[in-house]
Amino acid sequence: MMQSLPTPAVPAWLPWQEAVVLVVVLAVLLTICRVSDMRLGDGLRERLLLGAPWGTLLTIAGVAAVYLFLQGAWWHPRNPLVTPFRTWSYFYPFGMLTGAFTHGSQGHITGNLMGTLVYGTVAEYVWGHYPRKRGVQTFTSLRTNPFARILAVPAAMFVVGVFSAVFAIGPIVGFSGVVFAIAGFALVTRPTLFLGAFLGNRVLDLLYSALRYPVSTASGQTRFVTPWWSNIAIQGHAIGILAGVVVALALLWRRDERPDTLRVFFATLVFAVAQGLWAVYIPLGGGRFRLFRWAGTALVFVLALVVAAATIGSGRRLRPSFDRRPASLAVMVLLVVLGALSLAAVPTNVVDLQADQLPEDGIEVRDYVVTYDENVPNAYFDGIWVPTQRGGASVNESGVIVASAEREVWIAAIQPGQLAVDGQERVTVGGPTWRESVYANRVDWSVLGNSSVYRVQLRREGGQPRTAYTSEPLTADVILDGRNVTVAARQNGFDVVVTQGNETVGQAPLPANMTQTRIGGLTFERNRSRLYAETDGTRVKIAERRQQAAQS
Repeated sequence: MMQSLPTPAVPAWLPWQEAVVLVVVLAVLLTICRVSDMRLGDGLRERLLLGAPWGTLLTIAGVAAVYLFLQGAWWHPRNPLVTPFRTWSYFYPFGMLTGAFTHGSQGHITGNLMGTLVYGTVAEYVWGHYPRKRGVQTFTSLRTNPFARILAVPAAMFVVGVFSAVFAIGPIVGFSGVVFAIAGFALVTRPTLFLGAFLGNRVLDLLYSALRYPVSTASGQTRFVTPWWSNIAIQGHAIGILAGVVVALALLWRRDERPDTLRVFFATLVFAVAQGLWAVYIPLGGGRFRLFRWAGTALVFVLALVVAAATIGSGRRLRPSFDRRPASLAVMVLLVVLGALSLAAVPTNVVDLQADQLPEDGIEVRDYVVTYDENVPNAYFDGIWVPTQRGGASVNESGVIVASAEREVWIAAIQPGQLAVDGQERVTVGGPTWRESVYANRVDWSVLGNSSVYRVQLRREGGQPRTAYTSEPLTADVILDGRNVTVAARQNGFDVVVTQGNETVGQAPLPANMTQTRIGGLTFERNRSRLYAETDGTRVKIAERRQQAAQS
C-alpha cells in the first residue's frame, strides 16, 4: 500500500541540541533522586560492580561491533549487508549463528540496543554481581566471583540469541528475540521495576528522536510501505518472552522468592500489547498478509494470565509438579507452548534449495542470482506447508528476487510497488569478507485509460544494464481514424504499435525526445515525458512516462 509520511529534516546546530537534551536528562534524574530522597546509584552499587550493568554493556558493544564491522555499516551506514546473515536453513549454519546478532538498518539495531540497555539493566540487577545468600563471601568460588557473574550475562544472552535463531520460523534477523527474553525475565522477577524501565525506554526513545531530529518539516510524500506488523517475527518474539519467563521462574524457585501476581499480570499485559504480540498473521504471497487481530488479542490476555498464574504460591512451591495447583499447571502450559512454538520452526528451517530451483535468467554474483520476475513460485516455501496452501498450491512472489542454493536463499527482496514508486532500488549481496550491489531500474509509461507498461533492468555495480522483465503491452482507450494505439515494452526500449481491426498496420520504436515519427498512418510526437498521437487535426496524449523513473 502507499502512504504519506513526514520526512524529518537534518538538524542545523547539533552541539546546541545535544546540550539541550543533556540538560533535560539531568533534570529528570535530579528530580527522581530528590523525590526518592536517596543518592543516585546507591541501590545499583549494592548489587552491581561500581553500580554499572557491565554484562549488558558488553553485550551491546558486541552486537554493535557485528553491525558496524561484520555487516559493514561502518563504511556503508545506509546499506548494511543483511542477506547472508539471515537464518535461512539448518543447512546454512553460518546464518543460524549470526541471525540473532545482525540487523537490517540503523533504526532496527537502535531500537533493539535501547531495549537491551533498559531491560538488561533490570535483569542484571536481579542477577547481581555479588552473592546474595547470607554468610557467602565474594571471590570464594566461580559463582561468587563478580567478574565471572558479569561474563555470565553476555554468555547467557548469546545462548538465548542462538536459541531464538535456531527455533525461529525463518529467515529472521535481529536481536529482538533476546530483548523479549530479557523483558520476560525482568517482568516476572521485578514487575514494578520493569514497568518503570518500560516507560523509561519510551522516554529514552523520545530523547533519542529529539536529539537526532530536533526540527522536522513534514510534507506529503508518496512511499511504498508494508503493514508494520508484517515485518515482525511474532513467533521469534513469543519464544523469546516465554524462554525469559521460564528462566525467571527457575531463578525464583531457587532463591525461594515470589513476586506480586497481580503486578506480573499487569506488566505482562502492558508489554505484550505495546510490543504487538497480538499481531498474529500469515503470508498470502505477492506482498499480501492476513492479520488475525481477534485471535491475537485473546492470546495476549491468555499469556498474561498464564504467566501471572505461574507465580502463584510461594518459595519452593513454584517447582512444577503434576498436582492441581494453578502455578504448577501454568508452568506446564508455558513449557508445552514454548516447546510447541520451537518445534514449529523445524519444518521451515530444513529447506534445502537445489541449483535447478534458482532463476534461470538473472545476474550472477558469485553464488547469488539476482533477477526480476512476477507471480512466480517462491522456492523457499516449495517444501513447506503453510495454511494458505490448497491442493499443493505454492506461495507466489513478485519483485527483485535474490537466490543462492549454497546459502539456501530465495527472497523477493524488493516488491514491485516499491520499485514502481522509487524507480530505482539497490540490493546488496555478499559474505563476511565481500559485498556487491545490484541496481534495479524500472521505466513506466502510463497508457491512456489503462495501467502502465514497464520494463525492469538490472546492472551490477559499474556494469551495463540488462533487461530482466517486460510487462504485457497495453492499448490506449482511444480510437484515431479507426486505428488503435498500443505501447509495448521491449528488451531495448518501447515500441508503438498501430492496429486497424485485427491487423497491425505499423510498428516502430517510441520516438526520441522532442521528435516526431509516422507510424501506421498516425503522427507521433514525444514532448519530454509525454507521447502524443495526431491525425486530421486531432491530437491526443497516448501515454506519459513516470517522472521518477530513469530515461528509456
